[in-house]
Amino acid sequence: MYEKDGIPKDDVVRIVDEFPNQSLDFYGALRSRTYDRSISKWIDEIGGVEKLGDKLLRRKKNEKLPVFTPPKINKALS
Repeated sequence: MYEKDGIPKDDVVRIVDEFPNQSLDFYGALRSRTYDRSISKWIDEIGGVEKLGDKLLRRKKNEKLPVFTPPKINKALS
């Protein structure tokens, strides 16, 4: 699950050790929460929810879409 995020195996083991006896769903939710926080921060950076429609749907023809950079999970979970 964390392989596509580039998290080393040792870090995954540390996460599992930190939260023992959890289902796989728990670790998926942990990863999702990290992305949710990062997306919320990104929305704030582009002007908030009020400006989201303008930035994504009503932009000028020569204006580029805002870029979302996925979080670095290993730092976000630390």
